[in-house]
Amino acid sequence: YIIVQFAPIAIKLFPDCEYQEIDGFGASSAWVYQTLGLVESESLKDDATDMLYGDDGLCLNVFRYNIGAGGRESDNYPDYLRGAESYFVAEKFDGDYSVFRDRRNYDFSRDVGVRDLLERALKTGNIRKVVFFANSPHYLMTQNGKTHAENAKQNNLKEECYQAFSDYLIVIANEIYTEVVCKYDPSVSVFISPVNEPQWKWGGDGATQEGCHFDAKPMAKFCDVFYRTLAAFNRENGRSFRMDIFESGDCRMKNVKPYINELRKYDWFDDVAAISVHSYNTELKISARKRFCEYMQKTDSSKKTVVSEYCVMRSGVDDGIETGLYSAKIMLRDFKYLRASEWNWWLSVSNGDYEDGLVYWQKDSEGRDKLRVTKRYYTFGHFSKYVTGSKMIKCSHVPTNALNKLEAAAFKRADGSIALTVINDEDRARKISIKYYCGNVRAVVTDASADMKETAFEYGGCITLGAKSITTLILFQ
Repeated sequence: YIIVQFAPIAIKLFPDCEYQEIDGFGASSAWVYQTLGLVESESLKDDATDMLYGDDGLCLNVFRYNIGAGGRESDNYPDYLRGAESYFVAEKFDGDYSVFRDRRNYDFSRDVGVRDLLERALKTGNIRKVVFFANSPHYLMTQNGKTHAENAKQNNLKEECYQAFSDYLIVIANEIYTEVVCKYDPSVSVFISPVNEPQWKWGGDGATQEGCHFDAKPMAKFCDVFYRTLAAFNRENGRSFRMDIFESGDCRMKNVKPYINELRKYDWFDDVAAISVHSYNTELKISARKRFCEYMQKTDSSKKTVVSEYCVMRSGVDDGIETGLYSAKIMLRDFKYLRASEWNWWLSVSNGDYEDGLVYWQKDSEGRDKLRVTKRYYTFGHFSKYVTGSKMIKCSHVPTNALNKLEAAAFKRADGSIALTVINDEDRARKISIKYYCGNVRAVVTDASADMKETAFEYGGCITLGAKSITTLILFQ
């Protein structure tokens, strides 16, 4: 093994002790993409795409496509900005839910803004996976005719609409795959995620945005209908679409275990490749991540864990390094303790005053469109640009009580080099030495004054980590 000495903190790296493969990184097309994709400025859309998916940007390889529930066209929807345009033509509905199975009842000239941005992302050649996810069933399928429930924790999808909702998602995903994805690379993996954060209220006083609560048994029953419908579709059409479940609102056992226990009752559950969770509520808690990881290893060790959504739930947009490091800690701990194989931020692009975007689309003082990023963009890039396709390796700390201020994760990359990513959350610089190592080092640093600044040098026995910084050291073997 290689020993990294943090005087007095030591980190041991064990390159032969491998854990999960890091498949990739992504973000969601929800909300803002519908507007951004319609602007006249081609350069603005190209710039946003390059910043997210391009080789000179974050190199994201997962595109999360939000299938809307028709909230924008419903008179009952008060949150237009957080809705999504539906491809289904509501006027075609005559009370017979089988109409959702027929492609002719859809208008695929809609949602053109999001499709435009998906095409631009595919043109980069970096997209390897598209996930079509829904926050709510179409409002014509819900108990109250809305894309959120009348009452808190109400199961808003009508049971007689399980089949219709399954058909709805598959028709839309297949159309976009056929007409958009296949133009660039038909080998891109397609996943459909029919349920999103089923534990939360999604109804009652103050509810506005698209969302649908499911109790555990109804959710599993619906997923059974969806899985069997998707499997039949794949057989009949030569597709290999996969179901993504179940976008748990967090990974705490009290919110995850009842749902997985119900899903496990169905024979097809063994064929599910991964369980997707969100990192909300757990925040920096290591224990919750460890418990989930131990539970999965004990009960479903063959399944991967995917973090399919997270954002910092705070108002305002903080440009400082503190928020950047906080987000980086979430990611590092999800890889190290949750054993996540994929990690996705919430909004690719935001135009609000909230900590939910990787890129922000705003107006300058003269009313012109501009794109800007915060330190979080760069700390995110320490993972997305340098560890995609790598394998997590064992990385132990001595002493462990220093973990909250200085922590590290290590990855063996495809070329045999090791990426050692270290977060120094102290207000002072720290020196490290890498014992038993000599050779070239490439360092990538983000701190208060540097944004993924790269340097290369011959290792000379000591490396200084700046105060409040994240550093990725590429160690060439």
